[in-house]
Amino acid sequence: MAETQKSNGLRSLIAHQRWTVLLCVVTFLILMDGFQRQVSGLDQITLIAMSILFLGVVGATERRTWLRAVMVVPVAIWFVLVLLNEMSPSPLLDICLFLDSGILLFGCMIIGFRQLFAPVESEYERLASGVFSYLLMAVIWGLIYWRIEAMHPGSFNLPDDVSESPRGAFMYFSMITMTTVGYGEITPAADLPRTLTGLQAVAGTMFVAIFIGRSVGRLK
Repeated sequence: MAETQKSNGLRSLIAHQRWTVLLCVVTFLILMDGFQRQVSGLDQITLIAMSILFLGVVGATERRTWLRAVMVVPVAIWFVLVLLNEMSPSPLLDICLFLDSGILLFGCMIIGFRQLFAPVESEYERLASGVFSYLLMAVIWGLIYWRIEAMHPGSFNLPDDVSESPRGAFMYFSMITMTTVGYGEITPAADLPRTLTGLQAVAGTMFVAIFIGRSVGRLK
């Protein structure tokens, strides 16, 4: 009986704090990229965390909506690709996983952003969904930068201690670009990266303005 109550209590906690849980998963993914060189099997851990993230966002989406129905398809494709890649890894499967993850991450960001305007059970959850979307935006741009450098080496000026284009370095670059900090250790060296970093800085600034404006408006 006690175990049943604990189980129901955990389900209730997750149901009422789902965006907080998803925010923790995104934060974990970002932190893991910082240990890419130190932790063995990090790619498998990342795949598991991303799978949890995608399932969690679909579960957090309002039922019987077109957005939830659309998200189910790439999520199903994601798990099929992960299974195939584990059985027989190939460069083609890696590319398909990257493209599908990009679609899913973008969809997750849109769903999280919609919570700023949708009815929620608590304003705290609205805040968590906003921060979730903001961090996810940084992840998406970081993955794009990482892939650009992998396909066209020299697209970015990288420090000497950054080797083989690790994702962690581009996650860091993405976050400081979006927050317009710009320390300067990593800089774009080609036209496409320059354009993308400019767009990210604008998008990040606009997101913060909308987020703050919406949050303040809800408090009035």
